[in-house]
Amino acid sequence: MEVLRIEEIVKATLGKLVNPGEGLKISGVSIDSRSINVGDMFIALKGESFDGHDFIDSAAKKGAALIIAQKPLSGCSTPYILVKDTYRALQDIAGYHRNKFKIPFVAVTGSSGKTTTKDMIASVLSQKYKVLKTEGNFNNAIGMPLTLLGLRPDHEIAVLEMGMNSPGEIRLLSDIVRQDVGVITNVGIAHIEKLGSRENILKAKLEIFSFFNKNNTAVINGDNDMLSRLYSEKYRVIKYGLDKDNDIYAYAIEEKGEEGINFSVDLDNVKSDFCVMLPGMHNVYNALSAIAVARLFDMEAESIKEGLKSFRPSKMRMDIMKLRSGIRLVSDVYNANPESMKAAIDALCSLKSEGKNICVLGDMLELGDISGEEHYKIAMYAASSGINILIAAGNFSDDIKKGWLASGMGSNSIFAFSSVKEAAGCIEGIARPGDTVLVKGSRGMKMEYIVDYLCERG
Repeated sequence: MEVLRIEEIVKATLGKLVNPGEGLKISGVSIDSRSINVGDMFIALKGESFDGHDFIDSAAKKGAALIIAQKPLSGCSTPYILVKDTYRALQDIAGYHRNKFKIPFVAVTGSSGKTTTKDMIASVLSQKYKVLKTEGNFNNAIGMPLTLLGLRPDHEIAVLEMGMNSPGEIRLLSDIVRQDVGVITNVGIAHIEKLGSRENILKAKLEIFSFFNKNNTAVINGDNDMLSRLYSEKYRVIKYGLDKDNDIYAYAIEEKGEEGINFSVDLDNVKSDFCVMLPGMHNVYNALSAIAVARLFDMEAESIKEGLKSFRPSKMRMDIMKLRSGIRLVSDVYNANPESMKAAIDALCSLKSEGKNICVLGDMLELGDISGEEHYKIAMYAASSGINILIAAGNFSDDIKKGWLASGMGSNSIFAFSSVKEAAGCIEGIARPGDTVLVKGSRGMKMEYIVDYLCERG
């Protein structure tokens, strides 16, 4: 973080300074007293199950130079700023800090694939620019401001991920960031439990363009049925996909299993060949968004190629491992929804296993009333895709089993369990050398237990 004077922080938060610290400057920020460095600002957030105000003494003892609090602190000798709401204060400070930087900002959202897309865009842009990007799951109203506070004078561009669970969240983030480019990977049914319909999900995603004008650009998946007809007179729209009606489209696609996917794109009427070192057609879409963004920032085809070729996904996303037993394990356990489940199944099948293709699927959460139906459909999709054995874990494992059997698959190739631990034990007895095992489920299912279990046993 670039150094902030205490006067700037008071101005940004509209707070009241108590115990003034003359000439105080802050070069770091933390919302966790355990990670405080000497000279940091500690922001005491109050959540449903915790209250950062309870840890102010601990933060001060570890060297916090400034406290942001939303209630008076009796007996506190450390300088602190009293604000109405510490969450809002964090966002206001981040927005103030962001406005010091006259660099382009790219924001990415979508029902699935947004993290990989964000990372791929950052990988490509880093071939020419010094890039700040969202790390981990810092894509919400807390994580985004913390990411922005990581901006330094040497950064030339920022690529940020925007997640959401309810309407208004992406608008809030966009108000803080005021991005120049907004990317929507797709509109599916993730979070439909809270938003009620795909139309409402679309409205929530489109909030990424809330503050756009003629100087801004929307980059969207033109093959997605909810986005294909998007048009605006207020800002520029660039569409990517496989359909030739898109502004940027891929053709001559060649899937090469673990060696990734080759494809071609015409840039300025000149054919350019690209390669993504990951399986799955969905990664062609991710790559196309990166190409579209890179072209907005005057990047040449060769630099884009290098950025795509050198890209590696974040942890828990399509992580392919060869176990000592000869089993190939594909860990894609970061999260799951119907769209990403299908993409992962397609990627598994493209790997061309020497033995059986085995899917271990956990519950897809936040689907509400359509949960049973969607798990049933995923099982049928797996069966039609050529999966040999399906192992289900969670509350909707019976729905997966019903879908599998309804597709005509035998009862000896489906195993349904209520817990992840039971499923892990089942795999150990089924998988053989040469088999490929995909493990996927929603974050709340903690499917990494199965990955760790199999890795430990080799």
